[in-house]
Amino acid sequence: MLEELLEAFCKLKSKLGVVTREDVKKSGFQEEDIDSAITGGFMQEEGGQLKITDRGESLLLNHRERFLHDSILHHGEEKAQLDSIDHWISCHKIDRSCIADFYSRLKAIPYHVEELIPLIELPEGREAEVVFLVGGRGLISRLCSLGITPGTVLKVLRRAPVGGPLELAVRSTKVAIGRGVASKVLVKPL
Repeated sequence: MLEELLEAFCKLKSKLGVVTREDVKKSGFQEEDIDSAITGGFMQEEGGQLKITDRGESLLLNHRERFLHDSILHHGEEKAQLDSIDHWISCHKIDRSCIADFYSRLKAIPYHVEELIPLIELPEGREAEVVFLVGGRGLISRLCSLGITPGTVLKVLRRAPVGGPLELAVRSTKVAIGRGVASKVLVKPL
């Protein structure tokens, strides 16, 4: 429940800029939930504004990392975990030099992480906003050169049969990407 509150706070913060108790309560949380987050040191209240603390940011980042890894990349299968940084580097091909940027981008996601799906799961004809790219410098550079960057709206035009590529409409052009690459692009369906 605490992670959900922190996710809701981040979404409100990106939308409103300043978040109050009333804003959080309108999102379906109770006064006790907010008080519990404050007394637990995950949030603080100053001048009527709620803010997330370093402890809250750490919990939120851990929640997002677990969800991204377990639910999206490994489809709910439990995988043996190395040290998490070594796991991202060895199994998911994120460059050691990019790991700080990876965590910074993960922290800055403006939506509930649970609202995201891999592009590979977006049905034909649906549009979505690109939110997060999972990969090393080479993959991210390749996606950016195709116009697939966070904040971009794209549409799945066609799926080739039997594991073939996806044809996408991106920034008034058509591009094709393989299914493996599409599984590394996290989107929010529109």
